[in-house]
Amino acid sequence: MNYVVTTYLVRFIGILLVIPAILPETFANWFPGLVDRRIGWALFAAGIAIYIGASIVYFILRKKELARRRAEMEKNA
Repeated sequence: MNYVVTTYLVRFIGILLVIPAILPETFANWFPGLVDRRIGWALFAAGIAIYIGASIVYFILRKKELARRRAEMEKNA
């Protein structure tokens, strides 16, 4: 279950990178460097890539865990 927490934390980081790209005016006061739209798009692309990557890793690890559980249940039955 440790992978669940890890992948959700990585997904959260991806979301944190996407939010300034979606709402640049809000974050421009705190981080003036985000005014440049190229940086905003780079953050957006990085956030989406991180989120998708973490989702794929979660899916793969979940499949492996379910297969292991099924094998264990068949062995015990």
